[in-house]
Amino acid sequence: MCIRDSSETAPSSNDLALAALKARGQQAAGACFVVGEQTQGRGRLGRQWTSRPGDGLYLSAVLCPQVPRDVWPSLSFAVSLAVYNMLADAIGDTEAQISLKWPNDVLVNGGKIAGILLEAGDAGVVAGCGINLKNAPTDTSQKHPATSLDRFCPNGQMYSAEELAFRLVHKLAECYEMWNVKGHQAVIADWQRHCSMIGQNVHIQTPARLIEGRCEAIGEDGQLVVCDTAGQQHFITAGDVEIMKGQA
Repeated sequence: MCIRDSSETAPSSNDLALAALKARGQQAAGACFVVGEQTQGRGRLGRQWTSRPGDGLYLSAVLCPQVPRDVWPSLSFAVSLAVYNMLADAIGDTEAQISLKWPNDVLVNGGKIAGILLEAGDAGVVAGCGINLKNAPTDTSQKHPATSLDRFCPNGQMYSAEELAFRLVHKLAECYEMWNVKGHQAVIADWQRHCSMIGQNVHIQTPARLIEGRCEAIGEDGQLVVCDTAGQQHFITAGDVEIMKGQA
């Protein structure tokens, strides 16, 4: 993987990567795109991702897996694990608690610091990463308010977006290789070790209904396994999750 293009501004880094995938097909595999500001940044479930100039790292990678398309969604675990690993190195040995939240968010001390957006094309997948570096958005309506890297860097040492981008590309290559060589189950098992939700009470708004219960595990194919108050087990593949603090 390598950074193919770095732009001051663009609608989104995913748009640049999707355009490359459409134009070059599998020949675009491994290309990464970084922008300093996204004018139309987006997240999961159609949400807007605030992307002010200089406040974040916005990077998208083109991946062209040689496996059936129904396995591609599990790449979100590989990508969020890569972001986790990069941020864990950057934050270092501090009291900050960094964790993963299903399906692909990265939290520090309970605040969302990064999110992942996968978008598929005919020949492959674009994996977009948005990481708050400073001036985290202050949207109090969010269940997990945003936080930013500058609050946790040891001794006030803040890395540049360019340096973090290169570190992230390295971690992405490592996790993508694990996904390809060992399989998505190995990635998900590693991902689960850093998940903050296991054993916690959660609310999940699925496309069909609200489910409340205790998170038991992440299934081998990435499902969220929840046992509700009636003792019924649910295997959830899509939904919006809230961790209920103080109710473990």
